[in-house]
Order: sequence, then C-alpha cells, then structure tokens
Amino acid sequence: MKNQLSEQTIALASATPAPDAEHLPSIAELADTLGPEIAGLVETTADVNRTVTGTVLYDRFARAPQFPGAVALANGLALSGDQLVGQLEQMRDAGYRALVYKAHGAPEAELHAAARAAGIVLFRAADSVPWDQLTDILSAAITSHGQSGRSLVDVRPGDLFELANNVASLAGGAVAVADIEQTLLAYSTLPGQPIDETRRNSILQMHVPHTDQNDVDYRRVHASREVVSVAPKAHSFTRSAVAIRAGSVVLGSLWLIDPPDRSKSETDRILLEAANVAALHLLHGRTHRDSVRARHLELVRPLLFEPGRAELAAVQLGIAADRVRVVAIGTWNTAGTTPDAVQSSLRLFDTVRAACAVWLPTAVCGLADNLVYVVLPQTKTSSQAFLREAILRIAHHTRRLLDRPVLAAIGVAMPLEAVIDSRLDAESVLAVLLRDSEDGRVLPGSDDIVADAITLGPRLRLRQIVAALRAAGQLPGEVATAIAAHDAMKGTAFAPTVLTYLDCGSNAIETASRLKLHPNTVRYRLSRLEPLFGVRLDDPESRLLVWLQLWANEN
Repeated sequence: MKNQLSEQTIALASATPAPDAEHLPSIAELADTLGPEIAGLVETTADVNRTVTGTVLYDRFARAPQFPGAVALANGLALSGDQLVGQLEQMRDAGYRALVYKAHGAPEAELHAAARAAGIVLFRAADSVPWDQLTDILSAAITSHGQSGRSLVDVRPGDLFELANNVASLAGGAVAVADIEQTLLAYSTLPGQPIDETRRNSILQMHVPHTDQNDVDYRRVHASREVVSVAPKAHSFTRSAVAIRAGSVVLGSLWLIDPPDRSKSETDRILLEAANVAALHLLHGRTHRDSVRARHLELVRPLLFEPGRAELAAVQLGIAADRVRVVAIGTWNTAGTTPDAVQSSLRLFDTVRAACAVWLPTAVCGLADNLVYVVLPQTKTSSQAFLREAILRIAHHTRRLLDRPVLAAIGVAMPLEAVIDSRLDAESVLAVLLRDSEDGRVLPGSDDIVADAITLGPRLRLRQIVAALRAAGQLPGEVATAIAAHDAMKGTAFAPTVLTYLDCGSNAIETASRLKLHPNTVRYRLSRLEPLFGVRLDDPESRLLVWLQLWANEN
C-alpha cells in the first residue's frame, strides 16, 4: 500500500512541469500572490528569496519523492510527535523548500522548531480552504509566474479589473472577463477603448446579453484550449476569446475586442498567458468567497431564526436600521433542474446575492431550507414600489441565469427585534405563490412571480384562517371527511363537483362546463348530497361551512 501511495505521489509531482527557471516565483512572491487569507507565511528563517518550482502532495506514510524546489502540501501531517523532525529532514533532503499545513487549533511550536532546524519555510493555510482548492491555487500561482509577464503577475490577488486593464494595455483592445455563467466579472476601463452594443449591454447588466448565438460562442470558447476567434454580429466587433481553466475545470473566459493592427500570434500568446493568471485570480476569489459566505450564513441564521440573538447578529452584519423587511426567494422543481439540492440552493444564493449587490446594495442575504432570504433595512425613505421593482429585477435575472422558475415573497416591515415575524409573513406569501404556480395561475416570466400580503389579498388571509382552524382541530371537518371517504371507497367525485359548484356561484351549467360533464350529471350528484351526507346547499351557512371544509382539504 505504501509503495502504491508513493508512486501516486511521484506521478502527481511530475504531472505539472516546472516553468522556465528565469521566471520562477520566489517564496516571498508566492506568499504575496496567495495572500494571508489563503495561506500565510508563519516560519521564514530560511531564505524566502529562493525560487519554487511546483507543488507536491506529501504522504506521511511514504518516502518523500525527489522534487527540488517544491512546495509540499501536507494533508494530515501531525504537528508534533517523535517522527516530525525526521519527516521535515526527509522533505529537505528531497529538495522541498516550503511546507503548507493546517493547524485546526493544534499547538504548532514543535512543527516550527523542526522547520527551523531543517530550513523549511512554513505556510499555514486557512482551515476553511479545502485542500483541492489549495492545490489548484498554488499550481496556478506558480504557472502564472512562469508563463506571464511581470505586469500581469504583479496584479493583486482577486483584482480582476486591474488584470483586465493590464491585458488590454498589452493586447491593445478592450477586455472583459466572464464566469462560466456568462456573468461579467470585470472589464478594462482604459480611455479611448472601442465599445459596441454587446460590450455596452454587458457592462450595464453585468451579464452577457442572452442570445442563442452568444450561448453557442461561449460553448465554443469553453470547449477549446486555444484562442477562439468570434465573428462579428450586427452592431458588434470581431473578438478573440480564451477559456480560463484550472486543470480540466473551466472557470470562465477572457474576451478581447480585436485591435485593427494586431499580430495574431502575439495577441494569442498574451491571451493564453493572461488566462493562466486569471485562473489564479478566480480560484483565489472563489476560495475567499466560500470562506466569507460560510461566515455570512452563520450570522444570518440567528438573525432570522433565533430571537434572542437577532440584535447581536444584526450588529455583526452591519444592519443599523431599526426596522427591516424580509424577502423569501425560492424555486420549484421543473424538468432538467439540478438533482443536487445543496448545490442548487447555493447557486440560487450566490446568484441572488450578486444581483442584490447591484440593485439592493444594503441587503443582507441568507440561506435556509433551500430558501434564500433577503433582509432589507427599512428607513423613512424606503419605497414599497421601488423595493418591489428591485426584487422583480432580481427574480427575473435569477430565472434567466439558472433557467429555473423563481418566486419572491415580500414580508411586512417589522422592528428589528421582530424580524422573525417578517420572515414568517414572507414564507406565508411564498407558500401561496408556490401553489398558484403549480396550478398554472402564475407564469414563470410574468411579474406575478413577486408578491406580498397586499397583492395576494383574500387568498393569503383565507389560508391563514384555514391554518389556524386546522391547528385548533376544527378542520378538515366532518362533512369534508365524509365526502372524501365516500369518494375514495366508491370511486365517485362528489368533492370536486360540490367545490366547483360553490366556486361557480351555484351555477350547474358553468360547473358542468368546467368539469367537462353533462349538466344533468352535476344536478344528479347535487341531489344526492342530502341523502348521503345530510348536506343542504340551499342554506347559506351550510354552503359556507361546506365550501370552507372542501377548500381546506383541496389546499
């Protein structure tokens, strides 16, 4: 088993060839590229100006493979113990220059002492950063230094706008960076750059305009490992584009409006090198976002679900208003949706949160039970009409990006200490919207996908009354129960006939039309109500009681 692990480790170490030596990053440069939120330098007694050549996965059960200049990722390394000194010396003898580890709260003094003795630099990685992401980020950091010019490498981690400007300056054309969902992440802002309708609309919407041709172009770019030329369309320029990858995973794409006097080979070289650097930035940003998102969600949950901690959570989230309003956003199942509910919910959360940053920048977003919650601070100038319009934009934007029906329910404004009541109100509205959508009363592309208690009117209030009566044991009621039992036993359809008849204002012809029955069939069924169930529909109070019981059973 140990020999097998060692062979796998050697294969992983040799799978990524080192860049040209003259372009290799030093340990100090690598630390600057990673940033302390990913992996910070904690032991630097060795020479931090030495270069690094690549990454290797260190297996504590196998002998370290030779890899001069490597950075070792030590997953599961014990930070103390009799074997620690020998393991660090073995790494040094194999040529390793630095070690990346996670502490998880364990004492680190013995590891630091062993590293000083062996001349190994230590990077402590954030506990929240997964090892696979650390591997991708380190590999991308070393590759970007090896293959790209200093003007690209020196861009601060995560600053995609600065990267776009540097690429635009080198290539001589306007640049844009998009993620895998065609959301615009950054664009060059140098003066005098060409702009066409596609670029203008992408910048205004922070998303590439959705057309069949654009989707085809993006699929072509994502499928290729070379620079792809995209032909001009109406009111647009010719573009060159390249996929941004971490290994085999596509992270996004980089687009250049072709300059008129460009050298294709030189421009392609710049774009390919820039894609390597952009991969580092996207991985860095994704890892940082994942960590921030987890912390953010930890704070939003007590705000919405724990009354005793709501005010403290609000302070930690930066909510200064005395009153807030909660919006609940959800989707419902359709053909072709993602089977992984967790990933689907996270995509919904990320999409809504990004849209809120544009249309509702003071909003705070949370996620619970597959629903996204948007907490909106309310002031004297807060307009209900403005809020509804912003939520409507966010819902339509999210539906287009995820290609799934999206519903949004706006809760009533409440004092901060009663934020839970606003959440419950929003959830009640959303429950009605979901039912209306399943019944076909709300179309996915309509403005009815956003509602509140006022717009729903009696239907919401009726559901609340029914819920209260059901909780009190007053529903479903003896008449509805008896009719349902008879229908189930005899295969009859008294319940839908009576409910539809009452919905139609006691009009048998209209009832027959809705149910696609002969009017005489409807009249016969109605004539059997009193003999079978003791129900007389000529009495107004009886009609109301029967309708309420049957409606509650149906809903």
